[in-house]
Amino acid sequence: MPIPAFIREQPAALDRCIAAARAFARTWSPAAADGIALVGSGSSFNALRVAQPAFVAARRGPVVVHEPQDFAVELPQASARALVIVLSQSGASTTSIAAAQAAVAAGLPTLAITASSEAPLGRTGAEILVMPVGDEPVGPKTKGFLGSLVLLQLLAEALGAPASTPPDGAMLQALVEPAREAAEALVPTLADVDQIVVAGRRSNHGLALEASLKIAEMAGIPTAAFPTEELLHGRLHGLTPRSVAFVIAEGKDEQEEARRAAAAMAARGCRLIVAGSGHWPAASALPAPWQALGMVLPFQWLAVRLAEARGLRPEAMRYGSLSPELAIKTDQRP
Repeated sequence: MPIPAFIREQPAALDRCIAAARAFARTWSPAAADGIALVGSGSSFNALRVAQPAFVAARRGPVVVHEPQDFAVELPQASARALVIVLSQSGASTTSIAAAQAAVAAGLPTLAITASSEAPLGRTGAEILVMPVGDEPVGPKTKGFLGSLVLLQLLAEALGAPASTPPDGAMLQALVEPAREAAEALVPTLADVDQIVVAGRRSNHGLALEASLKIAEMAGIPTAAFPTEELLHGRLHGLTPRSVAFVIAEGKDEQEEARRAAAAMAARGCRLIVAGSGHWPAASALPAPWQALGMVLPFQWLAVRLAEARGLRPEAMRYGSLSPELAIKTDQRP
């Protein structure tokens, strides 16, 4: 199935994930811990980075987002007894499976989240939460990323983060086509783009990571993602007149910062686009803290349309599935 179909299935997946998270939270009672370790790679890592501030707001101790291999290596030296949440949308990421096994072996309360109840991640001994997004047998996940954001936000609230009212599928549905139109309007201006950079602060850094990942996976364009402050401290010197940088900016101060950077780069013949409330479709259409669900939509569509403009099938990716050659998955899926 083409990725645009998966993008359009996200509103229905949103409703299912809200219901699943609420049902799980009613009976979830993790053992006492003095910190939270969020573990995942790729798109799962990006979702965890988006969710990190929500877990911080739960006030359960330090919250650290780990790559799975780093987590497993550092675990024997850790002094804190952390609640470990391992996220793998496919449930087949080899290092995430190993990280969950290591956490369970260390006696840490461990929750594994995956979209597949039959995936190897479910056989690690960790408590399991299944993400009901439906089948998504492609490398560049869209439903899986959205479902991850929903489950993580509601889990953080179950742990003590301020309660919120999530949007429903109908609210998200109203944003899908406007996001597509906005992305398609950009594509002709990027015909000869040499790199795309995306930046954001705190949770929006996770969104920047996801946006850059999707564009690289689908369209084969060199991308990078940075915290906004890191972008401003030297990375802008890597832009050329053929490059484009997106800065996801929320609030008056961040938007002013981004506009200042855009003006400075425009004077040098380079383009910086301010994305965020008032600047990017869907950015302010959803209630806090759920804006990321709408904000990611234009980037998903941009990745798809850039791939198609370059003669690529987005779901096939530029070099096909590298997962078996890189030994990063336990199955043959991308």
